Amino acid sequence: MRTLKTRDGTISLPCLDAIIVPIGAVQANNYNPNHVSPDRMELLRTSIADNGFCFAVVTSWDEDFQKYVIVDGFHRYQTFVDIGAEEIPIIDLKLTPAQRMYATVQFNRARGIHQVELMGDLVKALTEQGAIDEEIAEKLGMEGEEVYRLKQITGIAELFKNQTYSRAWIMHEVDSDA
Repeated sequence: MRTLKTRDGTISLPCLDAIIVPIGAVQANNYNPNHVSPDRMELLRTSIADNGFCFAVVTSWDEDFQKYVIVDGFHRYQTFVDIGAEEIPIIDLKLTPAQRMYATVQFNRARGIHQVELMGDLVKALTEQGAIDEEIAEKLGMEGEEVYRLKQITGIAELFKNQTYSRAWIMHEVDSDA
């Protein structure tokens, strides 16, 4: 893989390693908290028609499915499906399932797009895979409080089983003259 040197180190350039695969070898992930409105999908179709397919779909090979699972670019993929394309350009990152989830959210959040309920489901899935709150927060660009709130909205007590809680309330006297 080609790399680029920066003042902060070296950055890999997987964008230069795009390959073309049969569209049937690619599948959506089941955790993407991104939604695009119908008018934006139409704009994407227009953009692809006018400008070409400029950004390969980012994927990672999944041994269980024997397919490339989409990390980023589901809507570009869906557009290709809708127009009857038989092949699609992809980039194959070598990621674990948890790394795929992190990368999907990193791509989405960098564009400012995600839905709260689906983010809650994603935090749940990462927790079930053994990720700790601090790691989730760091990898997904969140504050710890946001991870906690997303766990709350899923309504799953199981997500809190490893949390440390105080056994009692601590009362503080309040000066009533103040």
